[in-house]
Amino acid sequence: MHTICPACSGLIRKGPRCTCGEEMIDSGPVTDYLGPYSPYDNCCFESPGCTHLFTCPACGNDLRLAVRQEQI
Repeated sequence: MHTICPACSGLIRKGPRCTCGEEMIDSGPVTDYLGPYSPYDNCCFESPGCTHLFTCPACGNDLRLAVRQEQI
């Protein structure tokens, strides 16, 4: 069986609520922000979730949230 991230696949449409009350926007997986020289570039480890960066369009707050991967 394979696993997918529902957020990466576009299956999750809503983000969490910010402390200001606005809905946060998914800015993509945190790994997209790590450069090729990141200390995590060559790490091989299994994780039950895909960590996404959510940002608030109103106040600019951000939140890292692990999205549980689903089996297909």
